[in-house]
Amino acid sequence: MIDDPLDHLLAAYAAAEPGAELRARIIAAAPRQRTIGRAWRWLAGAALGVGLAGSCAAGVAAGVSLAPAGVAHLIGAPPAGVDDVSSLADPASDAADG
Repeated sequence: MIDDPLDHLLAAYAAAEPGAELRARIIAAAPRQRTIGRAWRWLAGAALGVGLAGSCAAGVAAGVSLAPAGVAHLIGAPPAGVDDVSSLADPASDAADG
């Protein structure tokens, strides 16, 4: 019924149960439970979340402030009497400077 020699060898292999001494050594070598408390892990995760949210907000603010005038007009109305609302506008070409 078994045609493949590998199947034949695997069927003939009998795996022995590990002894109690081997199991005890494996359990003794296993890493211990973390000593850091659950509250500290939660606090570290919350701090990481707050840091990531702050950096995301800073990225959005930088993107809005550096956006070209066409995109800035889509976000909000331009101030009255100002043609270029970009923070990177060239002050040398400003009409108010003369």
